[in-house]
Amino acid sequence: MDTLLTLATLAAAIRLAIPVAVAALGELISERAGVLNLGLEGTMLFGALAGYLATIASGTPWLGLGGGLLAGAACGGVLALLMVVVRADQIVTGLAFTLFAGSATTYLFEQSYTLGQAPPRIPSLSMAPLVVIVLVVLAGVWFLLTRTTAGLVLSAAGEAPEAVDALGYRIPRVRTLATVAGSALAGLAGAMLVCGPLGLFVQNVTAGRGWVALALVVFARWRPGRAVAGALLFGLCDAAQLRLQGTATEIPYEAFLALPYVVTLLALMVRARRSGTPAALAVPFVRGGT
Repeated sequence: MDTLLTLATLAAAIRLAIPVAVAALGELISERAGVLNLGLEGTMLFGALAGYLATIASGTPWLGLGGGLLAGAACGGVLALLMVVVRADQIVTGLAFTLFAGSATTYLFEQSYTLGQAPPRIPSLSMAPLVVIVLVVLAGVWFLLTRTTAGLVLSAAGEAPEAVDALGYRIPRVRTLATVAGSALAGLAGAMLVCGPLGLFVQNVTAGRGWVALALVVFARWRPGRAVAGALLFGLCDAAQLRLQGTATEIPYEAFLALPYVVTLLALMVRARRSGTPAALAVPFVRGGT
C-alpha cells in the first residue's frame, strides 16, 4: 500500500489522465449537440501521428500540438460530412473510421522510416503546461455550454432539434461545428499523449483511451467537470496498475493491465442508472421528418 500512496503515483495519474480528459471534453461537445462520435479513438490516433511528425519537422512540441489539433479538426470534418450531412449511421461510421485510422496511421508511420530504422524520440513538454492546457480547455468548454447563447443552442440541438430549427438555427451547421470542434480536441489529446512525457509514437499508441473517454462522458452525465474527474480516476487506476506490476505477487500482470478499464466500467454501470442522455443523441435530423 505504501508503494501506491506516493507523490510519484499521483504525478503519474495526472500525466495518464491528461489525454483522456481532453478527449472526453471533445466528445462531450459533440454528444451534447446530438452526434455520437465513436471515431474518437481513431481521431486520437491521427492526432498523435500528426503531432509526432509535426514535432520532428519543426523541432518544437508546441507545433506538434497544433498539428494534432488540425488533424483532429480534419477528421471531424470527414465524420461530420458522413454522419450529419449524408446522415450515415453514426455507430457504424464511427467504428469504421476507428478501424480505418488504426490501419492508416500504422501504414503512414511505417512509410516514414525504413525497415530496421528506429524512429527518433521527439522533444517533449513537461507536465505543467499540459495541465494548464487541460484547465483552459475545461474552463472554455464549461463557459461555452453554460454561459453563452451558442452553448445553449448546441445543447438544445441534442435535446430538441425541431425546436431549435423552428427558431431559425440550422441543425446541420450546429452539429457539424460541434463535431469538428470535439474532434479537434480529440486530435489535440492524441498529440498531447506523444508530445508529452512519452515523446514517441508507436502503433496504436492510444491503447483504447478514446473508448475510455467515450465511457467517461456517460459517467459524467455530460458535465465537463465530472468528465475531468472521471479521467483522473482512470489515470489513478492506470498509475496504480503500473506500480503493482513491479511488486512481488502471483497475480498475473494482465489483471493489473485490465484494472483501470474494469474500474471505469464499474463506475459507468453505477452512474448510467441516472444517465441524462441527450434525447436526440445519434438521431439524424431531417427537417419536417417524423
